[in-house]
This record gives sequence, structure tokens and C-alpha cells, in this order.
Amino acid sequence: MKLVPHDDFPGWQRSATIIAMRKIAVASVFVLMASGCVAEPAGMSGGTASPSVHSSTAVGASPEATVSDTPAPAWRLATMPELAGPTSMLWDVVSVDAAHAWAVGSEAYSPERPDDTGTPLILQKEGTGWARAELPAIGWHGRFDLVAADSPANVWVVGSTTAADPWAQVTHVLHYDGTAWREVPFPRGAKKDYTLITGLTVVEGQPWVVGNRQSDVIIEQWDGRSWRSHQSPAECRTGGTSFGGMPNFCTFTAIKAFGPDDVWAAGNGAWKGFKGPLLFHFNGSAWRTVQVGINEQESGFDALAGRSSGELWAVGDGGLAVRGAGGSFEVLPGTPGDALPDLATDPAGLPWLIGNSTAPSAKLFSYGTDAWTGVPAPQPPDAVGMSLNGITGTPGSPLMFAVGAADLPTDPRYLRAVLLEYVPAVPAGSSV
Repeated sequence: MKLVPHDDFPGWQRSATIIAMRKIAVASVFVLMASGCVAEPAGMSGGTASPSVHSSTAVGASPEATVSDTPAPAWRLATMPELAGPTSMLWDVVSVDAAHAWAVGSEAYSPERPDDTGTPLILQKEGTGWARAELPAIGWHGRFDLVAADSPANVWVVGSTTAADPWAQVTHVLHYDGTAWREVPFPRGAKKDYTLITGLTVVEGQPWVVGNRQSDVIIEQWDGRSWRSHQSPAECRTGGTSFGGMPNFCTFTAIKAFGPDDVWAAGNGAWKGFKGPLLFHFNGSAWRTVQVGINEQESGFDALAGRSSGELWAVGDGGLAVRGAGGSFEVLPGTPGDALPDLATDPAGLPWLIGNSTAPSAKLFSYGTDAWTGVPAPQPPDAVGMSLNGITGTPGSPLMFAVGAADLPTDPRYLRAVLLEYVPAVPAGSSV
């Protein structure tokens, strides 16, 4: 995927969209990593965060991991089916209970042929193991970027095709009803404009997606029969200029629904008198902007999580994090300054976030006692670096999952999908 400058696309808005694209599979990221334009590894060891993990994997194959015992809660490499090379990637993950989870991405991608390679991929966890989901025939090259669900019988994924021309890329939406996957046509828009979908959530059986089509905000809700378009807040649609003579704008980068009349989104915006990170709220009839006490900053939120409207967390790159409770928001000091592509909450409502450095290396940070604590993400022993893209908690369970890809010691640089599991304490000698 190539980001093409556009005269009506403000520079800062374009930067915010690039940040959002870190959460989704973009061919330019694959090309950058494949070309070797990354720093040398940070010397992380796969056993740092999960000392009981032992794995052996050939270059280009998917990681295999077994656990002999887990004396304490720890992140570990999960056993995955072998994925096709030369490059594979997982971009998002969701879990609805201790026995059901899904991860999405792509395999069989070649950095030397970015416009006509890549096979969309869905992995499914039923019980204790991960396996490929049985998909309908897919006649296009690309990837799945986002996944969300509210039950084992209501799972939605969003992805898009690869193409030399970004305007030729097509958004695809698939739905799983507990028995089979089928494609649900997604509206392309009145004219041939490049569409970037950045957020997906499901509540009471209905999915919501957000993103941007050029400088316009996309908000779509599936009502069971068709997609229903929603208007963005008035500030996002009002003509005029913000800073530097740029047009007013908003970007939506993430979305979280707690009910049909209680939906939140995150991103940023700018208009006369304001520029900075923003939240957005839908009350069942209209969307409005929600400021969090930060102004005159060229920054934005990338991820949003929480158990209710009274317990919200939002993060963005450069150490940006806020906590919302009772309608007020608190900026959290000491948040890691890494790239922070995703965020999830555990059963206690406390957040976990991903932190990616340029090494490349990844850490997983948890919040407690007013401070963040990070542990290095375990990586395959043959990897020379790793980045994570998505993280999720599990309702009613301490299980968590994170997904991404490990950098392999190849020239050109190839990637291999990784899936991490956070498991609770279990008696020595038993398995999870």
C-alpha cells in the first residue's frame, strides 16, 4: 500500500493516518522491512518473558512452541500451523472466551512482488490449539487487517486487496456465524477514492467500522441487512481552516462499542482554536467530539480499550495515554515513548499495551499502582527482531493474546508471523 499525497489531505492529517496504518497490514511496511531498512536486533531473548518456552523453527517456517511448565503468569510463544513464506504477518486478534479466539493477517507475501502476492489468513482457536479457519474461495491477493467478535457465532474481519495503485485497492468484509464464513459486500463510495479502514468493533451482533476516505471520515454500521452510514461530528465536516491554513479535519483510528447507544472512537482533529488528540462518542442518535484536555499538539490516539464508558483508556505514539472515568480524563505520565499500536484490558480492567522500538524489538506493558511495567516479548530463537501489531484480553478469563511478526536473518529481510499467549499461573508439570 502506498500513501499518495493529495492537495486536500492536510500534512498532519496524513501523518495521523500513517500512524493508524501501523495497526493494519500495509505493503509499504513489508517492503521497508524486506529491504533491510531496519536497525540491528536489540539482543532480546525469547526466554526473557517466558522462561519455560522451548522452540525450534527453520527459517521461513512458522514457530513451534511447547510448554513444559508455567510456574507463574507469563507471555509465551503459541504453537501455530505452518504458514507459507517468504513473509507472513498477523495484524489483529480477538478472544471471546477461554476456548475461542481468532487472529488475522496474511501469508505467502513476497516483498519482491508487493502488488500481486499475499494470501489473506484467519487462524482460529477452539479449545487449546490454533488452526487455519476454513474460508470460502478467495480470488484476490491481500490481507485481513482487523477482527472483532461478540460471541463464537458472530465474528467479523476486514481486509483489503494489494494493488500497484492505492485507488484500485478494495475493502473486503467477512462474517462467521459459527458454522461458515461468507463475504459481506462493503460500500466503496460514490467515486473512486482510496478507502482506509482503521477500526472495527461488534456490539449486540452488529459491527461498526471506521476509517477515512481521502479527507472524509467513514463510519459504517451493519444493521443485519445493509450498511448504514453515519455522519461524523459537525466539527469534522464544517468548512474552514485550522492551523497553517489547512482545512478542518478529523481522523478516526479506533472504535469500541459498549452498546448500540454507547460507541466510542479515537483519533485526532483540527479546527480553529483546536488541534490535538480526540475521542468521539455516539449516543444512539449522533456523534460528537470529546476533548481530553490536550490542545495545540500535533498528536493523536491510535488505540482505545475499556470495560465501559466509565472506564476508558486511549493511547498514542510518543507516550500519549489518557484514562477516562466519570466523564473526566486524566493524562497518564510515564507512558512508554515507543510506537504504541494497540491496547487491551485484563479482567480487572487494567490496560496492557504494545510498545515497539525501531530496533526492532517489542515489549508488553501493564499498568498498576500508577506506573507502567514492561517485559520483553518472547521471540523465536532464530529471529533478529520482532514487532507486535495487536493485543486482546479475554472476557472472564486472564488469558491474553498478542500478534505480530519476527524479523528473520535473511537478505532480503523476510518476516514470520508470531502469536503470543499470556497464561495464568498453573501447577508445575501441567499444561495450558
